[in-house]
Amino acid sequence: MNLEKVHYNGKVYTVMHKYSSGYWEIREAGSQYNVELVHESKLQRINYSSK
Repeated sequence: MNLEKVHYNGKVYTVMHKYSSGYWEIREAGSQYNVELVHESKLQRINYSSK
C-alpha cells in the first residue's frame, strides 16, 4: 500500500483522508496520535519518482 506523503510545518505527514471542502486529515510520520486537519493549500506534496 502506497500512502501519499506531504510536507507541513517542516515535517512529513501521511494523508489519511481528503474532504470535499478542500481540507485534508494528515498524520505526522512516526506518530500515531499527531493528527491535523489542514487546507490543501497549506500542504506541499512529496513526489517520488520511479526510475
